[in-house]
Amino acid sequence: MLSKKVVFLVLSLLACTLSSMAQSTMPTRFVELGVSTNSYKGDLSHSYSQWANGIHIGILFNRKKLLNGHFNLMIGKATAQNPNYFFDDGSEPQPTPNNFARIKMYSLNYDLHLNLYKKHGFIVYLSQGIGLLRFVPKDEYNKNLQDQLDTRPIGESYSNIAIMLPTGFGMMYVSKPGFGIGLQAGWLNTQTDFLDNVSKWGNRDKKDNIAYYKMTVYIPFNIKTTATSVK
Repeated sequence: MLSKKVVFLVLSLLACTLSSMAQSTMPTRFVELGVSTNSYKGDLSHSYSQWANGIHIGILFNRKKLLNGHFNLMIGKATAQNPNYFFDDGSEPQPTPNNFARIKMYSLNYDLHLNLYKKHGFIVYLSQGIGLLRFVPKDEYNKNLQDQLDTRPIGESYSNIAIMLPTGFGMMYVSKPGFGIGLQAGWLNTQTDFLDNVSKWGNRDKKDNIAYYKMTVYIPFNIKTTATSVK
């Protein structure tokens, strides 16, 4: 017969094995690296028709099933162009707004992801956030349009830092090792009418906006071990 010590050792090893089998790893935070394509809509274009690129780095929290926070830093560009654009309000001299702007953008925002579906490593979500956008519109010669006073009415000036309220819809898939990939689409919802350096000499009452499509790689920042039932 087996001794009590041997039986106890075998049972202990079996319990440890079952316990390890009943555990799974779940990332609670991700570092994310992404690239996007961005398009402007404003006085020089009433539709999202021209696209430029951007890069993103962020941190996504994954502790909760329903609602999680997210930080995102973006450096990107957008193009505003309408070679046939002019503005005529009957004043003299004739207004001379710019009809081209290459917009450099730097943004930092925090948003909340509302998970519509989160199961088997697949997540579908809506996001809404708030952040700051710094933008620099330049002409075709790479000169700052903000400094060119003849492109705006006398006395019109603006800050090149604006609030934005980004809205997005996305999906991501996380593999068992914890790495993931994702796609997102949305709008920055900028609270400025000067992305293109045109406002009073513009023909659109709404604020300028940026639409984007983003592809992201998620890298697990840390791992939380959680117990699951054994079937």
